[in-house]
Amino acid sequence: MIKLVIFISFSGEAREKYALKFLDFFNNNGIKCWYDHHELYLGDELRETITKDGIQRADYCILLINKTFLEREWPCEEAMQFYDRYCKYKNIVLFPILIDISKEDLNNSKIRFLLKIKYQFLKSAEEIDKIGYQILNRIFNDIKNRKYLTSFEQIKNKFKRLTLSESVNIYNVLSTIDSLSPLNYRDKSILLICLIQLFDNSPYMNTIHNISYMIYKNYSISFDLYKIVEAIFIISSVDFLDL
Repeated sequence: MIKLVIFISFSGEAREKYALKFLDFFNNNGIKCWYDHHELYLGDELRETITKDGIQRADYCILLINKTFLEREWPCEEAMQFYDRYCKYKNIVLFPILIDISKEDLNNSKIRFLLKIKYQFLKSAEEIDKIGYQILNRIFNDIKNRKYLTSFEQIKNKFKRLTLSESVNIYNVLSTIDSLSPLNYRDKSILLICLIQLFDNSPYMNTIHNISYMIYKNYSISFDLYKIVEAIFIISSVDFLDL
C-alpha cells in the first residue's frame, strides 16, 4: 500500500453509488482510503474520530458533493475543515466532484469557497475510473516532485551520462520515446512500462498492471494514464539509481 491517505467525503445515496466504487478503485491501485464504514468502531464518537483520524491525517480529500451533501450540516462542516487545512497549511489537496448539481447550486451554498479549486462533474458511476485516474495523475506527480530528479529529460540525460551498458540501452529507449508523436500515449506508455518492469523496484506495480491490462484490451490511453506511467517511471528510475 502507498503511504498516503485519501479521505472520501460524501452524504446520502452517494455512499453506495459512488463512494464505495472510488474506495475499490484506489484500493485496487494500492492507495489507502479513509472511509467511515471501514474506519469507525462501535462506540466511537463520530465527530472526534473523523476529525482526528480522518481529516487531520488525510493527504487528499475527494468531496462527493450532491444535493444531500449541501443540505446537511456535517458534510459541509467537513468540507470547511478540509478547506481550512488547505488554506492555512497547504498540506492537503482537495478534489471537489459535483454530482447531479450545477456550479450555481454550489455557488448558492455555504461551501461556495470550493469553486476556487478546480472541480469536476460526475454524472454516472461509469465515469469513476476516468476521474480516478485524473486523481492518480496528481498523486503520482506529487510523489515524483519530491524526488531528486523530476523530469523525463533529466532522467534521460542521467542515463546518457552513465557508462553501464544497461544504461546505454535505457537511454536508447528513452530517445525512441522522445522521437514519437507527443500524442502517441499508447506506444510511449508501453515502452516506459517495459523499463519499469526492468527496474523491478516499483511499489506502484498495481497501477502499472492495471494500465498494462487496459493496453492489452486495446482501450484508449489518455494523457492522464500516460502521465501516471511517466511519473512512476521517473520515481522508479531515481530509486533504481539510488539518487
